[in-house]
Amino acid sequence: MKTTLTSLPWIRYWFAIIILCLGTPLVSSASDYMRMDTTHFAFYFHPQDKQLMKSLIHDAEILREEIIKDLGFGFKEKTRVYLAPSFRKYQEIQPGEEVPSWSAAVAYPSLNLIIIQSPRATRGKNMDLRKVFKHEFTHIALGKAFSNREEIPRWLNEGLAMYESREWDLSRVSTITRAVLTDSLIPLSEITHWFPFDEDKAELAYSQSCYLITFLISEYGKHTFHRFLKEYSGGKGLNDVFINVYGIKREELEERWKNYLKVRFSWLPIVTSATTLWFLATVAFILAYIKKKKANRLKFEQWEREESQLSIPTR
Repeated sequence: MKTTLTSLPWIRYWFAIIILCLGTPLVSSASDYMRMDTTHFAFYFHPQDKQLMKSLIHDAEILREEIIKDLGFGFKEKTRVYLAPSFRKYQEIQPGEEVPSWSAAVAYPSLNLIIIQSPRATRGKNMDLRKVFKHEFTHIALGKAFSNREEIPRWLNEGLAMYESREWDLSRVSTITRAVLTDSLIPLSEITHWFPFDEDKAELAYSQSCYLITFLISEYGKHTFHRFLKEYSGGKGLNDVFINVYGIKREELEERWKNYLKVRFSWLPIVTSATTLWFLATVAFILAYIKKKKANRLKFEQWEREESQLSIPTR
């Protein structure tokens, strides 16, 4: 019988330990972190962040349920959530390579793990911890559903995470409006496997992804979206799923989505331009002036009636 290294009991033991360590955050010391558990989460954080975490921990199960309901499926395993007190610690506890300096949080679906920078460590940034948590947990939940596939389309992964965390602000509205008006939307095929490296184009890719998910849910309903996720995560091709679920090819669905964006965003510059605002202000001024003139005329007429009633007739 041939003996190999992995057949030796002590080798197998240490091999298992190494694999386990590679999939675990490199926490310097367990005593550095406090731990609080809910039904589906284990939260780790430093004592100075306890007050920050109270509200999130209190609402975590509700936020999770909202996401699970929107996705149409769930899982039972407990998700670990680390709140790193500094950027250095944030980098140290990553289970893989270093993350970009602009990153505020990262999710590892295969490890059921979320790592977030403490808002105290992201000075100068307006960080909403609840939104960040919802964004990252959506990645976890979606990753669990798509565990049988090699990858999740970027527009689906990022778009759904943004949709769940309600990341709709004026800058993204401005980005998508400009792209609609200049006919410079990025084709869906170009944001399926990766996003552009250029910052402006990457921002547009995120915005488009968010509004694509919004379109699918608002126009066809959550039940249909649940069916889409179920069939696609089950291994069917994207084009086949679009036909089976939405009854149209990907190209036609993409065209409908673009028309939806044109209807939703092309009117914004009209009502927000300086010329329009001055015109509306002028109209408002004229209407107010006419109203005031009418009120004054009625008042004068009333005074005349009162004077005529109070006057003494002469003999």
